[in-house]
Formats: sequence, structure tokens, C-alpha cells
Amino acid sequence: MDEIKDLQKGITAILVAIGKIETEIKQLNNMAVKLDATEKIAFEAMQSTKAAHKRLDELTKELTDLTKKAEDIKKEIEKRIETDKDRGKDDKKWLVGVALSLVAIVWSFVKGGGTH
Repeated sequence: MDEIKDLQKGITAILVAIGKIETEIKQLNNMAVKLDATEKIAFEAMQSTKAAHKRLDELTKELTDLTKKAEDIKKEIEKRIETDKDRGKDDKKWLVGVALSLVAIVWSFVKGGGTH
């Protein structure tokens, strides 16, 4: 009779251990489902990050191109301003020359007209 009680205790202990194992397996399955969901989210986040990085690279290139164009335009404007300044100086020299010539012509008329 003691052997049967010992056997029943052993069977009970085995059943309890099996119950614990079943509980652990269920928890592992739940964790596996959560892990799969987490992996999916991580993958989507990685794809989104790659796409955003690509857009940033494109924007950086566009910004670099626009900056270069702006610098080229600035240089062209500065060149034109210098050219216009030089033309202005030439125009002033020309005007002074014309004015002096006119004064000389008028003076020669005045001087010539007064002696005749």
C-alpha cells in the first residue's frame, strides 16, 4: 500500500511538473508572438529610416547644388557691378572730355567772335 501511495505521489509530482511545463510553453508561445510583432515593427522602422535617409541625401544634394548656383549668381552680380562701375568711370571721363571740348569750342567762338 505504501508503494501505491508513493507511486501516486510520484505521478502527482509528474503531473504538476507537466502542468508547469505546459504553462512555460504557453508563455514561450506568447513571447514568440510578441517577438514576431516586434521584429515586424523593427523591420518597418528600418525601412522607414532608410527611406528618410535617402530623402535627406537627396535634399542635401539639392541644397549643395542651390548653394553653388547662388554663389555663381553672386559672383556674376559682383562682376556686373564692377563692369558697371568701370563703365560709369569711362562715361564720366567721356562726359568731362566732351564738356571740356565744348568749353574750348565756345571759348574759341567767344574769343574769335570778339576779335572780329
